[in-house]
Amino acid sequence: MSARDNLRLVGPPGSNRVMAGELSRLARRGLDGFRLAEPRKAGPGALVYPFDRELALLAASYCRTASRALWDLYESEAERLEPLHDELVLDVAADARGWLWDGASFSIRPRNLGDFPAAALQLVGAVKNAIIDGARARGLRVHVDPERPDVLLALRQHDRALTVSVDLGGQALHQRGYRQGGGVAPLRENLAAVLVMLARHDARSEVMVDPMAGSGTIAIEAALMGQGAPLWRPGRAPAALGLPAFADLAPRAQPLFGDTQPLAVANEIDTPTAALARTNIEAAGASRWVHPLHGDFRDLSAARLQRIMEGAGRAGQRGLILSNPPYGARLDRGDPVPLYRDLGAWCRQFRGWRAAFLVAHRDFASAFGGRARIVKPLRNGNQPAVFHLYDL
Repeated sequence: MSARDNLRLVGPPGSNRVMAGELSRLARRGLDGFRLAEPRKAGPGALVYPFDRELALLAASYCRTASRALWDLYESEAERLEPLHDELVLDVAADARGWLWDGASFSIRPRNLGDFPAAALQLVGAVKNAIIDGARARGLRVHVDPERPDVLLALRQHDRALTVSVDLGGQALHQRGYRQGGGVAPLRENLAAVLVMLARHDARSEVMVDPMAGSGTIAIEAALMGQGAPLWRPGRAPAALGLPAFADLAPRAQPLFGDTQPLAVANEIDTPTAALARTNIEAAGASRWVHPLHGDFRDLSAARLQRIMEGAGRAGQRGLILSNPPYGARLDRGDPVPLYRDLGAWCRQFRGWRAAFLVAHRDFASAFGGRARIVKPLRNGNQPAVFHLYDL
């Protein structure tokens, strides 16, 4: 093993550019004068930056497109358990960076370990023992707690190198805590944020409309991202705040862009799901910025949306239509192609706007009509999908 000192952001495949753009935006506002280094790409959904405590805490507190914010501590290309254990013991014994302390508990979350010659359980066991032995050499007594650890460690392999990292969020960052339930096929919160970034939504000057909003995730994320709202509230602080390395940094729980007043409209036809969207919007603290509607999008006129915009002081502004519409591979609702044709016709009443969709149906583009400005492959969980962006 050898010591590392990096901040690693992990997100959905294909999200590198939007994660970098979001962190740059957050750093410009949250860390006045901070110069963000150019990240190193580590696969299609991971970025690596030189470690900085304030930047790391900012990412774990505010970065909505990432699924994990990690502090890389050690790396090894050992191919057997014994040398891996011995290297890690020496590194932990010499490490005074404040990620571990006397009496601390830890657990290990393994991912992508398929190329290591030993079984995953053996590898995790060797790393656990090495951390305990290395801490003991420093006079620290630490123990494993798989249920409620003080420190969650990530163990992963990439390009034959094993990396041990602290999970600064303590859990997946997409688990915001506001979603009381999802629709039939809910979109992960951080993927919704990726869509908002890909569509280049400007919350200062554009309304965001989701005509098939499901449980409201895209509209909520658009509004909270526009505000620069933190991922956490009291009782859900990032795990980084419990580490001695961050003890002298003041926790943040305020929006970074509090001077922005977003407006998002979440329309859903299914009655129980529309009610769930209202519940999620309230739980997210986004009721001031997200306007829920119940009905068929085909009955939602441009005139009605303009009245909503006028009521919010946004008369005459253009907007973005952004949605994750149903598709046959995802929902058992028959052939969705007629729905896509109707969606295309409905969108074209909003001239000068943009429209963007994440869909996993090969006939979407031809049924929707027009020519997309951006066509980008993404994944919705295990489902291959495609992001389409249109100028209307």
